[in-house]
Amino acid sequence: MSELKIDCINTNMYGMNSYVVSADDEAMIIDVSQLSSYDIYKKLLEGKKLVRIIYTHGHFDHISGADDIRKEFPDVPHCVHNMDYDFFQDGNLNVSAYLGSIIQCQSPEIQFNDGDTFTLKDREFKVIHTPGHTKGGVCYYTKGHLFSGDTIFAYGIGRTDFPTGDFNTLENSISQKIFALDDDTLIYPGHDAYGVKLSQRKKMGVF
Repeated sequence: MSELKIDCINTNMYGMNSYVVSADDEAMIIDVSQLSSYDIYKKLLEGKKLVRIIYTHGHFDHISGADDIRKEFPDVPHCVHNMDYDFFQDGNLNVSAYLGSIIQCQSPEIQFNDGDTFTLKDREFKVIHTPGHTKGGVCYYTKGHLFSGDTIFAYGIGRTDFPTGDFNTLENSISQKIFALDDDTLIYPGHDAYGVKLSQRKKMGVF
Protein backbone atom coordinates (compact mmCIF):
# COMPACT_ATOMS: atom_id res chain seq x y z
CA MET A 1 0.00 0.00 0.00
CA SER A 2 1.35 3.41 -0.97
CA GLU A 3 2.40 5.74 1.79
CA LEU A 4 0.38 8.92 2.04
CA LYS A 5 1.94 12.36 1.92
CA ILE A 6 -0.34 14.92 3.56
CA ASP A 7 0.23 18.66 3.26
CA CYS A 8 -2.02 21.15 5.06
CA ILE A 9 -2.73 24.62 3.65
CA ASN A 10 -4.38 26.95 6.17
CA THR A 11 -3.23 30.38 5.07
CA ASN A 12 -6.77 31.43 4.15
CA MET A 13 -8.63 34.08 6.14
CA TYR A 14 -10.94 31.48 7.73
CA GLY A 15 -8.24 29.28 9.28
CA MET A 16 -9.60 26.33 7.30
CA ASN A 17 -7.38 23.30 6.84
CA SER A 18 -7.19 22.35 3.17
CA TYR A 19 -5.26 19.18 2.43
CA VAL A 20 -3.23 18.01 -0.53
CA VAL A 21 -3.08 14.24 -0.19
CA SER A 22 -0.68 12.29 -2.38
CA ALA A 23 0.04 8.62 -2.98
CA ASP A 24 2.99 8.11 -5.32
CA ASP A 25 2.24 10.18 -8.42
CA GLU A 26 -1.48 10.75 -7.78
CA ALA A 27 -3.02 13.45 -5.60
CA MET A 28 -6.30 14.94 -4.48
CA ILE A 29 -7.35 18.11 -2.70
CA ILE A 30 -9.73 18.13 0.26
CA ASP A 31 -11.66 21.42 0.68
CA VAL A 32 -10.58 24.68 -0.95
CA SER A 33 -10.91 28.14 0.56
CA GLN A 34 -10.41 31.34 -1.38
CA LEU A 35 -6.82 32.56 -1.66
CA SER A 36 -5.15 35.44 -3.46
CA SER A 37 -2.89 32.90 -5.19
CA TYR A 38 -3.04 29.14 -5.66
CA ASP A 39 0.67 28.76 -6.37
CA ILE A 40 1.12 26.73 -3.20
CA TYR A 41 -1.18 24.06 -4.61
CA LYS A 42 0.67 24.03 -7.91
CA LYS A 43 4.00 23.67 -6.12
CA LEU A 44 2.78 20.77 -3.97
CA LEU A 45 1.32 19.08 -7.04
CA GLU A 46 4.45 19.28 -9.19
CA GLY A 47 5.10 15.91 -10.79
CA LYS A 48 1.74 14.53 -9.66
CA LYS A 49 -1.59 13.97 -11.35
CA LEU A 50 -4.47 15.67 -9.56
CA VAL A 51 -7.34 13.18 -9.87
CA ARG A 52 -10.13 14.77 -7.82
CA ILE A 53 -11.12 17.65 -5.53
CA ILE A 54 -13.40 16.56 -2.69
CA TYR A 55 -15.35 18.44 -0.05
CA THR A 56 -16.19 17.42 3.50
CA HIS A 57 -19.26 19.67 3.51
CA GLY A 58 -20.69 22.74 1.83
CA HIS A 59 -19.98 25.68 4.15
CA PHE A 60 -18.47 28.71 2.46
CA ASP A 61 -15.08 28.51 4.17
CA HIS A 62 -14.57 25.04 2.70
CA ILE A 63 -15.82 25.75 -0.85
CA SER A 64 -15.09 29.44 -1.53
CA GLY A 65 -12.01 28.60 -3.61
CA ALA A 66 -13.81 26.03 -5.77
CA ASP A 67 -14.24 28.19 -8.86
CA ASP A 68 -10.72 29.59 -8.66
CA ILE A 69 -9.13 26.16 -8.34
CA ARG A 70 -11.15 25.06 -11.38
CA LYS A 71 -9.31 27.67 -13.44
CA GLU A 72 -5.99 26.15 -12.35
CA PHE A 73 -7.11 22.53 -12.87
CA PRO A 74 -10.09 22.67 -15.27
CA ASP A 75 -10.33 18.95 -16.05
CA VAL A 76 -10.42 17.67 -12.46
CA PRO A 77 -13.83 16.54 -11.09
CA HIS A 78 -15.21 18.01 -7.87
CA CYS A 79 -17.08 15.75 -5.43
CA VAL A 80 -19.40 16.27 -2.45
CA HIS A 81 -22.08 14.29 -0.61
CA ASN A 82 -25.42 14.54 -2.38
CA MET A 83 -27.11 16.19 0.62
CA ASP A 84 -24.70 19.15 0.52
CA TYR A 85 -24.81 19.51 -3.27
CA ASP A 86 -27.20 22.49 -3.10
CA PHE A 87 -24.90 24.39 -0.72
CA PHE A 88 -22.66 25.45 -3.61
CA GLN A 89 -25.43 27.62 -5.09
CA ASP A 90 -27.25 28.68 -1.91
CA GLY A 91 -25.76 31.40 0.28
CA ASN A 92 -28.14 30.63 3.12
CA LEU A 93 -27.17 26.97 3.25
CA ASN A 94 -23.44 27.64 2.90
CA VAL A 95 -23.78 30.42 5.52
CA SER A 96 -22.06 33.09 3.42
CA ALA A 97 -25.30 35.13 3.42
CA TYR A 98 -24.97 35.58 7.18
CA LEU A 99 -21.75 37.52 6.55
CA GLY A 100 -23.37 39.81 4.01
CA SER A 101 -21.49 38.54 0.95
CA ILE A 102 -23.09 35.59 -0.81
CA ILE A 103 -20.72 32.97 -2.20
CA GLN A 104 -21.92 30.79 -5.06
CA CYS A 105 -19.78 28.22 -6.85
CA GLN A 106 -20.19 25.83 -9.75
CA SER A 107 -21.80 22.65 -8.49
CA PRO A 108 -19.62 19.52 -8.21
CA GLU A 109 -19.70 16.93 -10.98
CA ILE A 110 -19.86 13.95 -8.61
CA GLN A 111 -22.26 13.36 -5.72
CA PHE A 112 -21.19 10.87 -3.07
CA ASN A 113 -23.36 8.60 -0.93
CA ASP A 114 -22.55 6.98 2.38
CA GLY A 115 -20.28 3.99 1.92
CA ASP A 116 -18.97 4.99 -1.50
CA THR A 117 -15.32 4.21 -2.13
CA PHE A 118 -12.67 5.58 -4.44
CA THR A 119 -8.94 5.05 -4.83
CA LEU A 120 -5.84 7.17 -4.76
CA LYS A 121 -3.25 5.03 -6.51
CA ASP A 122 -3.59 1.72 -4.60
CA ARG A 123 -5.21 3.23 -1.48
CA GLU A 124 -8.94 2.87 -0.95
CA PHE A 125 -10.87 5.72 0.64
CA LYS A 126 -14.34 5.34 2.10
CA VAL A 127 -17.01 8.03 2.33
CA ILE A 128 -18.51 8.05 5.84
CA HIS A 129 -21.67 10.15 6.08
CA THR A 130 -21.44 12.03 9.40
CA PRO A 131 -24.38 14.48 9.46
CA GLY A 132 -24.89 16.96 12.26
CA HIS A 133 -22.69 19.92 11.34
CA THR A 134 -24.48 19.86 8.00
CA LYS A 135 -26.91 17.28 6.67
CA GLY A 136 -24.41 16.11 4.06
CA GLY A 137 -21.22 16.33 6.09
CA VAL A 138 -18.80 13.47 5.54
CA CYS A 139 -15.46 12.11 6.66
CA TYR A 140 -13.03 10.41 4.30
CA TYR A 141 -11.30 7.36 5.73
CA THR A 142 -8.35 5.34 4.58
CA LYS A 143 -6.43 2.98 6.83
CA GLY A 144 -4.74 5.05 9.52
CA HIS A 145 -6.14 8.42 8.42
CA LEU A 146 -9.47 10.24 8.81
CA PHE A 147 -10.20 13.56 7.11
CA SER A 148 -13.03 14.78 9.29
CA GLY A 149 -13.95 18.26 8.07
CA ASP A 150 -15.94 20.08 10.75
CA THR A 151 -17.51 16.94 12.20
CA ILE A 152 -14.85 16.55 14.88
CA PHE A 153 -11.76 18.54 15.82
CA ALA A 154 -8.73 17.68 17.93
CA TYR A 155 -10.32 19.44 20.90
CA GLY A 156 -13.99 19.83 20.05
CA ILE A 157 -16.79 19.32 17.55
CA GLY A 158 -18.41 21.32 14.77
CA ARG A 159 -21.17 23.85 15.37
CA THR A 160 -24.74 22.70 15.02
CA ASP A 161 -26.58 26.04 15.00
CA PHE A 162 -26.29 26.62 11.24
CA PRO A 163 -28.94 25.51 8.70
CA THR A 164 -29.35 21.69 8.56
CA GLY A 165 -27.19 21.26 11.68
CA ASP A 166 -28.41 19.14 14.58
CA PHE A 167 -26.57 18.43 17.82
CA ASN A 168 -28.03 15.00 18.56
CA THR A 169 -27.32 13.87 15.01
CA LEU A 170 -23.71 15.04 15.24
CA GLU A 171 -23.25 13.35 18.60
CA ASN A 172 -24.50 10.09 17.10
CA SER A 173 -22.26 10.43 14.04
CA ILE A 174 -19.20 10.80 16.24
CA SER A 175 -20.00 8.17 18.85
CA GLN A 176 -21.33 5.53 16.45
CA LYS A 177 -19.16 6.05 13.37
CA ILE A 178 -15.94 7.90 14.15
CA PHE A 179 -15.26 6.37 17.55
CA ALA A 180 -15.76 2.91 16.01
CA LEU A 181 -12.60 3.32 13.90
CA ASP A 182 -9.17 2.00 14.87
CA ASP A 183 -7.64 3.84 17.82
CA ASP A 184 -4.42 4.47 15.87
CA THR A 185 -6.28 6.49 13.23
CA LEU A 186 -4.90 10.01 12.83
CA ILE A 187 -7.47 12.81 12.56
CA TYR A 188 -7.15 15.59 10.00
CA PRO A 189 -9.98 18.08 10.74
CA GLY A 190 -11.14 21.19 8.95
CA HIS A 191 -9.69 23.59 11.52
CA ASP A 192 -6.97 23.77 14.16
CA ALA A 193 -4.55 20.98 15.11
CA TYR A 194 -4.26 17.86 12.97
CA GLY A 195 -2.54 14.49 13.25
CA VAL A 196 -4.00 13.68 16.69
CA LYS A 197 -4.60 10.00 17.37
CA LEU A 198 -8.22 8.92 17.69
CA SER A 199 -7.36 7.13 20.94
CA GLN A 200 -6.35 10.47 22.46
CA ARG A 201 -9.44 12.23 21.13
CA LYS A 202 -11.76 9.54 22.48
CA LYS A 203 -10.50 10.17 26.02
CA MET A 204 -12.21 13.57 25.87
CA GLY A 205 -15.54 12.05 24.86
CA VAL A 206 -17.67 13.48 22.09
CA PHE A 207 -17.24 17.04 23.37
